[in-house]
Amino acid sequence: MLLEHSYEAIIDAGINPKQLQGKDTAVVIGAAYTESQKKFLYETAQIGGHSIIGSSKTTLANMISYNFNLKGPSYTIDTACSSSLSAMAVGYDLIMSGICEDAIIGTVNLCFLPVGTLHFFRLGVLSPSGHCRPFDIGASGYSRSETASVIYLQKVKNAKRIYAICTHIKLNSDGYKEEGITYPSSFMQSTLLTELYNECGIPTSCLDYVEAHGTATKAGDPPEVNAISNILCKNRETPLMIGSVKSNLGHAEPASGFTQIAKVKQLLFLFIIIKFVFILRNHICTYA
Repeated sequence: MLLEHSYEAIIDAGINPKQLQGKDTAVVIGAAYTESQKKFLYETAQIGGHSIIGSSKTTLANMISYNFNLKGPSYTIDTACSSSLSAMAVGYDLIMSGICEDAIIGTVNLCFLPVGTLHFFRLGVLSPSGHCRPFDIGASGYSRSETASVIYLQKVKNAKRIYAICTHIKLNSDGYKEEGITYPSSFMQSTLLTELYNECGIPTSCLDYVEAHGTATKAGDPPEVNAISNILCKNRETPLMIGSVKSNLGHAEPASGFTQIAKVKQLLFLFIIIKFVFILRNHICTYA
């Protein structure tokens, strides 16, 4: 699936995949659990050892580099629910540092085994009703979902088609917390937001919308909203809209970041259309 979506992403960028052969194009995949391992690694033995190769998370990236004959860095990033955006950050840094000119950034989350869902439920993060209600007083967790998505990232000067521009990207880690490893830190999220906008030079007052992680868990939503409010809502004359695509699609866990990017892209197009219709309507009224 990743190989198929990689091909589609390259074609959609207006590039013939043959043009990438031998280039230093990087491949970075964000993924966590590979539930197909149980079937192909522990229950089936294929001739030639393809089960052991195909069940390795390394192969998620390496197979794309192999089939397109790409010479750049090729590896898989696993940072749990932030895997896809961490992969995006690594690809961004590879391009900005001059190691490569472009990168195929992909992510995947497929739910094959019910026992995996049972484990998440016992952890207390899944909604008993199956409804995901981010930032709601009745929020009780999320529902699991699937995503397979690929982004072709390249320098603006080389791009033939641009859907969005990644101006800056930054990562950090919470470190130790008394609450436990699964609890987010509002302090570290605030620190990350402060450093990010100071570095990229974009005033937070210019923001119109923030797509939040928003998992609808009581442990996750309040710290995130507090960080957004404390850092991004200062010196604003208008409210800052926030949302989470998980209320519509559920939580794709390691791949969730790319569903968020897709949503924001669609919102941008919608805002442009609404603005165009508004201007057109005023134009008609003026000359009526």
